[in-house]
Amino acid sequence: MFKPEWIIRIICSVFIGFVIGYERHSHSKEAGVRTHTIVALASCLLMIISRDGFPDSEKFDAARIAAQVVSGVGFLGAGIIFVRHDTIQGLTTAAGIWATSALGLCFGAGMYELGLIAGLLMCLIQYVLRIMFNYNPPRNVMTVIVHLKPEGTAGDVTDGLYQLRYNHNDNRITSDGEGGWFVTTEIGTHKNPDPAKIREIFAKNPNVIEVRFK
Repeated sequence: MFKPEWIIRIICSVFIGFVIGYERHSHSKEAGVRTHTIVALASCLLMIISRDGFPDSEKFDAARIAAQVVSGVGFLGAGIIFVRHDTIQGLTTAAGIWATSALGLCFGAGMYELGLIAGLLMCLIQYVLRIMFNYNPPRNVMTVIVHLKPEGTAGDVTDGLYQLRYNHNDNRITSDGEGGWFVTTEIGTHKNPDPAKIREIFAKNPNVIEVRFK
């Protein structure tokens, strides 16, 4: 039998999934608003089914579906976590998806207060701790323009700057009109950038024609 309260549970799940997903989306993370909202909604639905979907059965375990959600949602996290240049990325987003599924289960079980409090704490953790531990802006910024041959890619620029441990913004790619490419990016460091070392690194790459600075 349909219960109007189920709609309230679903709305709460969608809302908290949207809030958490928006925070991830605002920082250009792999899983954003839609992913977190859908995970929260699906978890809520599965919890409702687990609790109220078997009224005609005398013997059923209401925890079985919920337990499968906790383990099953892990495949989403596995698809987000990846390793680039010996650095693991995506762990926080994957953990957020897993926690969002738990919030959906909370609302699906009718535990509104617990779900709202936990959701608020998640948002605070994502926002406050990111500022505390990640906000360390570079003091020196330099624009680097790399002229590449037609077979060159933005990856040549990224890999070269990584060897020097330079953080850089997204690459802006334009054509040179002759089949090659200009890749423009901004590097930020806490020390004075060394153009000579940058040129030395890119001189070893056969796809690089020239390096300029602004």
